[in-house]
Amino acid sequence: MTIKEFGECIEFNIQHNIKHAILGLGAPGVGKSQIIQQIGKKYGFKVIDIRLAQMSEVEIGGLIYPNESRTKTVWLTPEVLPDEERDGKNTILLLDEITSCTKRVQVAAYQLILDRRIGQYQLPEGTFVVALGNREDDDGVYIRLAGPLADRFEIHYIEPNFEDWKQDYALKNNVHPYVINYLTFKPSALHNQKAEEGNMVFATPRSWVRVSDILHFDSDVNNPVIRYKIIGNVGEVEGNQFVEYCKKQSKVVTADDFMSGKAPAPKSPEEMSILVASMVNKAAVLKGVGNTVKNDEQRYLVERIVRALFRLPQAEYTIIGLKGLLDINREAVKSVFLQMDEKSIQKFIEKNGYALGLEDRSKSGFFRK
Repeated sequence: MTIKEFGECIEFNIQHNIKHAILGLGAPGVGKSQIIQQIGKKYGFKVIDIRLAQMSEVEIGGLIYPNESRTKTVWLTPEVLPDEERDGKNTILLLDEITSCTKRVQVAAYQLILDRRIGQYQLPEGTFVVALGNREDDDGVYIRLAGPLADRFEIHYIEPNFEDWKQDYALKNNVHPYVINYLTFKPSALHNQKAEEGNMVFATPRSWVRVSDILHFDSDVNNPVIRYKIIGNVGEVEGNQFVEYCKKQSKVVTADDFMSGKAPAPKSPEEMSILVASMVNKAAVLKGVGNTVKNDEQRYLVERIVRALFRLPQAEYTIIGLKGLLDINREAVKSVFLQMDEKSIQKFIEKNGYALGLEDRSKSGFFRK
């Protein structure tokens, strides 16, 4: 399954309050931990991330010590486990690296997963348990789960999928166009680890994001330092192919260049989609501002994005961009629309109200008369 489908399985449990533990197994860097954090943010759950490979059985199972009268033993609960008073009623307990920890730690986690308790400690009612690990053929530390422990999980095997990564992560998080274009041309390069080769450096979604971060600072792939840093993240073969691909491409039109009028709109649909998504992503700061934009800097940013969208040669991309802005914060973006004096913009919005999900809003005073 894809990482998106894995996330949907977890969300199913949350939506229906099913407390069965879920185990996701997949290669390093495919986004397993990241999807859990995204789900936690979506539902307002705190994610308690425990890296089992770095823990001892005592840190998971707790410590037994005598009571004051020395007549009974008392269980000292580990502080890392969910605490409703501290963490809130709803949490996701993420047991990461479960296939890389020792058998002793796996045994310590067994009761927590099986009975939702350990010693005198009971998992809060609103806690969902998710475990993550690598597969046996992923060329990493792998310790097979005991049969009884594995039997307590709903187990899913996760494979990298470029289209999901592109739509659900790359375009939304301003991954550099060089990376998106190259992987669109060669999707198999998203994750190319082969255990039999024993190569320490290989491409993963995580390593391509690091390449993107580098290119945002300096995209001159002719610079030897940039080339070496790319190779150090995705491997020599893939890194050299990526650099050569970038050299052959025309200059990528960035959101900043287009918005400032330094570059014309790209011609290819792929680059146009990337440009629109990049511009919309710049308005992500509006997610928590409420129903109006009170900050002049943010208002100016949205106005620049809107004007840039109206300079696109095809109306369909303008509509896509405007819908993207409205999806970020509908009321705040509407408040900016109302303050813009351009009649052409107001007329376009009124004409395409249905496509923008604003049908009949003009009758209630949304648009200027």
